[in-house]
Amino acid sequence: MIIVLLSAAIVTLLIVHFVRADRGEGWNDRAEAFVPIIGKLRPLHQPLGPPKPGEWLANNKEPGQTFRQYVTQDPIRPTDKRGTICILPIGDFTEDQLKVVKLTAEYMEIFYSLPVKMMDALPDDEIPEHARRVHPTWGDRQFLSTYILDEVLKARLPKDGCVILGLTATDLWPGDGWNFVFGQASIRERVGVWSIYRKGDPSLSEDAFRLCLLRTIKTAVHETGHMFSIRHCTAYECLMCGSNSLPESDGRPVAFCPECMAKVCWVTKADPLERMKKLAAFCKEQGFESDLKLYSQQISVLEGEGKAGE
Repeated sequence: MIIVLLSAAIVTLLIVHFVRADRGEGWNDRAEAFVPIIGKLRPLHQPLGPPKPGEWLANNKEPGQTFRQYVTQDPIRPTDKRGTICILPIGDFTEDQLKVVKLTAEYMEIFYSLPVKMMDALPDDEIPEHARRVHPTWGDRQFLSTYILDEVLKARLPKDGCVILGLTATDLWPGDGWNFVFGQASIRERVGVWSIYRKGDPSLSEDAFRLCLLRTIKTAVHETGHMFSIRHCTAYECLMCGSNSLPESDGRPVAFCPECMAKVCWVTKADPLERMKKLAAFCKEQGFESDLKLYSQQISVLEGEGKAGE
């Protein structure tokens, strides 16, 4: 089983080998077609500099993963039978929080070029007493993330689902010895749960809503990337970079670098240019100005109307 635990200061990835029946197609002409696209877009993206003290790569030495390595390592992929990303809201949400969840689902559908299904919300009282607590020091209400993975999500993964993601506005903790986690996932079982509790209050202002939405999108997209076997990026400022804290994560773009973008488009068979146009439209609508600028530059380069770096 693969388990991912996310906290404000640490992300632990435990990997045990497992065998998949769906062998990959390997490097071929379809993969080769992405090489010039990566080359065209590369100058638009900032290389990742030396990590600062306390940042993810300062404490976690990772080799990264090129597009070629990804394709040839037989990644987990959606199939014709299992091609839907399922999102299950868990517990109580304010109107603004629920809007964040719905917009996150909309962005993910564009980003992964896969249908996203919002499932009927699971009421707060469906989580039993032994799977909830009030934090003994802070007084925060919390759900036990391992219960949600094992007892809630695994049984609810639809037959057409490639992954099911539980999103909750209640804080999470994974068991003894932990204060909280942002989220947790079992990649082999294709289930994950994440909380927006620590993403900020979206009801305070338009800026607060935008920040909460950005943070929620980043978490959902990043962790879904892991579910499709995409490793942490070590080459560029990229949404697939590891983060040790909210400030570090806030500094990342909501977009992927050229190598990681190619992985997504290859594994989902998406058209890069059409995908970028839809992502740019979403960013414009939600006021994600810096990400809109990047997507617009990418579109211009791929359409041959601009030069990378302009």
